[in-house]
Amino acid sequence: MRLPRPYLVPSALLALVLSSCPASAQGKMSPQDEAIYRQMVQSMGANPDAAMAATKQADASRKWTEAKGGLIHYRIEGVFQGQVNVVGGSTWIGFADVTDRVVIELDWNLGQSKLSGVPLIQNTKATTRNLRNPEPKCLPPILKGDYEHYDLLGVKNGLSGALELQVRTAYPAVEVAQNCTGARTRVPASLKTRPEALVVLSPVLLDSHGPDSDNLSLSKDRKSMIHKQGGWTWTYTPSLRK
Repeated sequence: MRLPRPYLVPSALLALVLSSCPASAQGKMSPQDEAIYRQMVQSMGANPDAAMAATKQADASRKWTEAKGGLIHYRIEGVFQGQVNVVGGSTWIGFADVTDRVVIELDWNLGQSKLSGVPLIQNTKATTRNLRNPEPKCLPPILKGDYEHYDLLGVKNGLSGALELQVRTAYPAVEVAQNCTGARTRVPASLKTRPEALVVLSPVLLDSHGPDSDNLSLSKDRKSMIHKQGGWTWTYTPSLRK
């Protein structure tokens, strides 16, 4: 006899099943409630184990949505590693391998997707190494000061539930070789300030069972979310306000 193929319940129907159980909505089910719940799910053609897993995931996520005062505390650490043009003038180019780091501590209203209070910012001094010209045969630039890749000056609420970061890059005076190997010319120091958007990842992702992607993953202890983009690795570690 050929057995029927497993039946997958549409997500809308499964959500209706999950919300129809008062015990699961209020807290942990009793053994009697769980037995009734499993029987109800099975009678609809769904897998009771899968439904129970979804229920437990929803229960785990509820702790974030019902946090004290609606606030989640975040520690957001950004680490940059990459090749950067460290010459501020628009005419010249000189590359270096740059490392930088910033830490942001903030309170986030999850329901409103808004910043609460004043964030704390910790900037770290950038490091540069392996200065070079884009043409390997040409002389490298000589920095006459410190290059600061990413100084975070301020954080405020941005558009569409994101943060708006005010970022400054400081270019030192640089001596570059004219005609590749000729006499040196001096490029003056300069500052560039710009706004950048940073999305605050929802802590509910920590209770997700979805697969990791190339640019988004969870830490091994499942306490942090890690996002990689443009040479940056951003680690979001949320915690409940006490």
